Amino acid sequence: MTLASRDFADEVLRRLTSVENVESIALADLFRYAGGEQEYAVALRRVLQVFLLGRTLTHARRHTKYYHNSDYPEQESIPTSSSCEPILDGIPLLRREAVADRLDEFLAEGVELHSVNHTSGTTGTPLSIHRSHEEIRYVREYYMRLFRPVALALKSRPLIMSLPNLYHGTPVPMPSIGMSFVGGVTDNTLIQDARRMLEREYRLKGYDSRISVLSGLPHHVLLLTTYLIEQGIDPRDFMLSGITVTGGYVATNSIRYLEESWGCPIHDRFTLTEAIGGASRLPGTDVFQLDPHILGEVVEPDSGRQIVEGGVGLLALTNLHPFVQMQPLVRYCVGDVVRRVPGSGPLKFQFLGKEKNCISWVRDGRREWLLFSARLNELANIFPDCNYNQWYSNMDVVNDKSVGLLPFLAATGTREADRLVINVGIELRYTPSRWPTRVDHLQQIVVAGLRDTPNSALAARMDSGEVQLNVRFVGPGALKAPLVLKI
Repeated sequence: MTLASRDFADEVLRRLTSVENVESIALADLFRYAGGEQEYAVALRRVLQVFLLGRTLTHARRHTKYYHNSDYPEQESIPTSSSCEPILDGIPLLRREAVADRLDEFLAEGVELHSVNHTSGTTGTPLSIHRSHEEIRYVREYYMRLFRPVALALKSRPLIMSLPNLYHGTPVPMPSIGMSFVGGVTDNTLIQDARRMLEREYRLKGYDSRISVLSGLPHHVLLLTTYLIEQGIDPRDFMLSGITVTGGYVATNSIRYLEESWGCPIHDRFTLTEAIGGASRLPGTDVFQLDPHILGEVVEPDSGRQIVEGGVGLLALTNLHPFVQMQPLVRYCVGDVVRRVPGSGPLKFQFLGKEKNCISWVRDGRREWLLFSARLNELANIFPDCNYNQWYSNMDVVNDKSVGLLPFLAATGTREADRLVINVGIELRYTPSRWPTRVDHLQQIVVAGLRDTPNSALAARMDSGEVQLNVRFVGPGALKAPLVLKI
C-alpha cells in the first residue's frame, strides 16, 4: 500500500469512527467501490472491514453471553490496521457444534426476533439461525441501494424463474432487480408447468415479456435442462440472459454442459444459511471470490492460524455488524476445505470439499491433505460410466443421485498396522465384470488424477508405502456407504 492510499485509508477510518449509526445506503455506496483489486478499492475494503469488525466485536461482547464470557479476548487484543487485512488469530475458531450446543448464549439482547432460519445439517450438526427485524430491514435497504444502478440502467426489468428447495434452509427475504416466479421440477406436474412458464409471454408494465433468468439448486437446473432436451426442446430457444446456481458443488463439466445447452452465462454462487451474502465463481475458472462485506479467512485446522498466502485450510467467515445482529458468528468454520488463491482483492478460494468428506492426517506435527472430495467428484464426472443420474423423461422414475440421498461416490481412510488405507468406491451404470478393460482404464484415470492433485501428499505417501489407495468400482445400487449429502 502506497503512502497516498494509506493516508486515504486512515482518513476514511477516522471519519467512520466518528459516526454513531452506519446508514445502509451509505455503506452500500462504499462497498460498491471496495470490491476490486485496484489500490484504493483494496484500501477502502480493508478500512470498512476493520471498522465493522470493531463494531461486531463490541456488539457481540455487550449483547451476547457467549462473547461476554471472560475467556473471550478483548477487542483491543485483536491487531487491526487500516493498511492491512484484519488478523484474528487471537480469537478462537467457532465450530458449528459449539453454536448448536450453546445456542442461547449466541442470541443477542436488544434486537427483536424476526424469523428463525434452519440449516438442515448436510454439512454437520443441524443449526437454527435467528434473524432480527433490525438486520432484515438493514439488509433489504443495503441490497436495494446496491442494485439500484443496475436497475436504472435496464430498459425493462427481468422476469426470473426460481426453483427453490427448503432442504437447504429457509431463505432470507431479499430484494431483486426483477420479478420472481416460483417453479419446481420434482414431479411431472411441476416440471411441465416450469416448461410452460418458460414458453409463455407476459404483459407486465416495465418488465420483460419472457422469463430471461433462471435460478435454482444445481441438480434442479441440470434436471430441467436434460428433461427439456429429451422432450426435443432446445433450451437456447428460450434466449435466457443468465442462470444462477447455488446450494451445491457443481462439477466443471456440468457448468460447461449448462452453458452450451442454454447458450448463456452460468453464475455459480457459494452461499450458506449462516451468512448474509457469499462468494461468486469467477467466469471460466474454479475460483470463488467472497463478497467484500464478509470477512473471510483460510485457517489451519489445528492451530487456527490464518493462512495469508496460498495454501489449503478451512474456510472461516465472520458476519459483520450491522448485516448480522441477533446471532453474531465470529471466525465461524463453515465446514469447507478450500485452497486460498493469492490476490489483493476480496478473498479468493478454490472449493476442495466438505471437511468431513476429505481425508488428511497429521504427520511429524504437520497436517497433510491426502484426498479432496471435490477432486474425486470432478474425476468421476469426466466419463459417463458413473451412476450419477439417469434419464428424466418420465419424472416418476427419476433416480438423480446428485441430490445426495443416494451416494455414487464414497471415500474412507482407515489405519491398518503401519499405514493408512484409503478406500474409494464408485458406482457405475453397469456391472464392472461385463467390461473389465473399460473399468481398468477408469481406475487408471482416477488413481492418476488423485495422485496429481495440487497440495495433496497422496502420491508421495503412496510411493513411500505409508498410504495404500484402493479404487473399487461396483454395479448399480451396490455401493454400500453412509449417506454423503454434499461433496
